[in-house]
Amino acid sequence: MNTDELPGRTGVAAAVLMMNVALLMATGFAITWARDRGVLCDGSTKLCSGGDLTPALWQAEMTFRSTVAYGSYAAMALVLIVSAVIAWRHRRYGIVVMQLTALAAVATLAALWEPYVPLH
Repeated sequence: MNTDELPGRTGVAAAVLMMNVALLMATGFAITWARDRGVLCDGSTKLCSGGDLTPALWQAEMTFRSTVAYGSYAAMALVLIVSAVIAWRHRRYGIVVMQLTALAAVATLAALWEPYVPLH
């Protein structure tokens, strides 16, 4: 590697890191929006409209939240995998390591996510 390439490679790595942060923030925004969209006021048991919460309505809301969350995590994982493959083909192994680390973080977040706020 030439020393002339170092500033360019550093700039690319910084841009990839900023992209990862932006993706994580967008995913967090989508999940927060799905959880706080105004159907269940306390997060898991009380309807904002004041009506009775039926088991079917609760199940539908939890399914919607899960679909948004896991869909967002899957989209982020897809972007990370594609960018890691592109980096591998261009022999940018530092970016590959960065993307695989971010992918591990996304997998951990997806495994720990719950569609409702625990009451206890």
